Amino acid sequence: MIEINGQTLEGGLMNAPTLLDNKVYRQITKSTETIHQLLKHARSKGINWIPEPISFDLNTEVLSYIKGEVPHEMPSWIWNQSVLTQVALRMREWHDATVDFECDNPKWSFDTNTEHQVICHNDFAPYNCVFVHGDFVGLFDFDLCSPGSRLWDMSYTAYRYIPIMPTVAIEEESEVSPFDIEEMNIRINMFLKAYSKDDLLFMYTRKELLNMIIKRLIAISDWTRKYAEETKNEILIKNALMYKRHSNWVESII
Repeated sequence: MIEINGQTLEGGLMNAPTLLDNKVYRQITKSTETIHQLLKHARSKGINWIPEPISFDLNTEVLSYIKGEVPHEMPSWIWNQSVLTQVALRMREWHDATVDFECDNPKWSFDTNTEHQVICHNDFAPYNCVFVHGDFVGLFDFDLCSPGSRLWDMSYTAYRYIPIMPTVAIEEESEVSPFDIEEMNIRINMFLKAYSKDDLLFMYTRKELLNMIIKRLIAISDWTRKYAEETKNEILIKNALMYKRHSNWVESII
């Protein structure tokens, strides 16, 4: 339990962050030491839009704070094409910077069960990104980072930012896409092209992306359900059900 007399930051379903003197204090996880080495490595490659790891002890880690707006309620500007393109480019930068990451005895809190091409963030979604006047300025919450494939990491980000989800609510679920399927396809192509930087080696297809989204949603549903049951977190239990229903919907549009 973190006992810091500071401002409790919004979000944090799995880790309660506290802000004090422009530093973020968070509970450590089994992967904290590995993640700090990863952040230092990426920053040495020029990725300056991620937190600077400052310190950690047996209970608490300390990171630099990234100022700006973190969208939780999905403001209208989050769907701007410029945002989608920026996110795809930043994800490509992150992946390229982590290709050669190595450390002794790495410990991860998640297993993608995919080919180790890069270090995946695994939750590169709006609620973990920072914006200033609609421009992307930062990414945080690296607890779930782990080795995996580029497409695995891209799939969840596409699901959230395009977004590739039902156009009408399924049962009581509230998360839906503001776009019809035709517009989603346009945004899918835009996202994939931006990530590729016109390099055919990294130009994935719509079908490849959608198939990976299905696998990703099933995996995160299973992981979230297990974590929710262990922590008795009702919000996460509902999220697990939503991910499974959404995976079925994505399968229906391939």
